[in-house]
Amino acid sequence: KITHDYAARIDYDLWMDCQRVKELDGATTSINSLVNEGLKLVRDRKMQEIASQRKQRTTLQSISTW
Repeated sequence: KITHDYAARIDYDLWMDCQRVKELDGATTSINSLVNEGLKLVRDRKMQEIASQRKQRTTLQSISTW
């Protein structure tokens, strides 16, 4: 699997929260897996928002040309 290395500046409080989640959730093996899981959630949410905006724009265009 191809990966991309990315250095990030993470807010201290958020980092500490992630450390605590890691401690509490034995299934999560690393901060990296938390970051990847979070990125997938953000990606999916943003893709839904974009699709909704496109649908709304298409609907508005259809109404205005009718």
